Amino acid sequence: AGATTNENNQKNQDDNTHKKRDEHFDWDDKYRYSSGVIAFHWSFDKPLAKLQTHNVFLSSKSRHDAEASWSALRDPSLSLSNYSWNSEAPFNFYVHRASATDPTAAPQGMDSIMVLVPCPILQRNPAMAKKLRSESLNYYNSTISKHAIDTAREAVLARMAVLNDDHDLGRHIVHEFVDTPATYAQHYHVAAGTPFALSHGLAQLSLARPGAFTGNVPNVMYVGASSRPGNGVPLVLVGAQLAAQQAVENLKKRSLVSFGVK
Repeated sequence: AGATTNENNQKNQDDNTHKKRDEHFDWDDKYRYSSGVIAFHWSFDKPLAKLQTHNVFLSSKSRHDAEASWSALRDPSLSLSNYSWNSEAPFNFYVHRASATDPTAAPQGMDSIMVLVPCPILQRNPAMAKKLRSESLNYYNSTISKHAIDTAREAVLARMAVLNDDHDLGRHIVHEFVDTPATYAQHYHVAAGTPFALSHGLAQLSLARPGAFTGNVPNVMYVGASSRPGNGVPLVLVGAQLAAQQAVENLKKRSLVSFGVK
């Protein structure tokens, strides 16, 4: 009975800690953030054999088109509440087709891909900072219009149809799941809803990025895409190694102090 009581107390403690941790959703908007993304996860009833594992669709007919293709990211005031895509206008996107190298990624005669369309990030509303996390996330989800998602889908399918010789590629989609900056915020608690963390402008490179330690939370170290040295798997692994080494050094010093060694 004593063991059961202790287990219940521990569970209640863990539940309360989890609730406190998830109480709010907000972020520090003094930083600049990377691109948001609308991610389409599609299953097809036919193979898309002309796609490689990694495919980047760029608009580069002219310098003007190349610059205009990033318009969704250049203006920080843009919002997915009123943004739309047009297949005739320049825009860029990425397609991952796992079945090109892993046949088990889709049943025989079918296919599955992930499409990433760069888009505006969430626009912080200070009024949401003290709201319950669920209320804040509901608000941010409401700022993403169905029209934005629908036009992005149509524009991507129109571009891909040329490659796959099928001008009605959408009719071959048998299942769709869509991620947006709001769903990334909900599932991963990422600031501004971007899965790519802080941007890499000159003011946020290397040592200019947040370090492993924070001044107001003792014994906590940060590692990941938004901390030093930067994002991307190689840099995050370097950051993890440096943080682990620093943590070991700190533990050694603490052990020496506890034994009276200075």
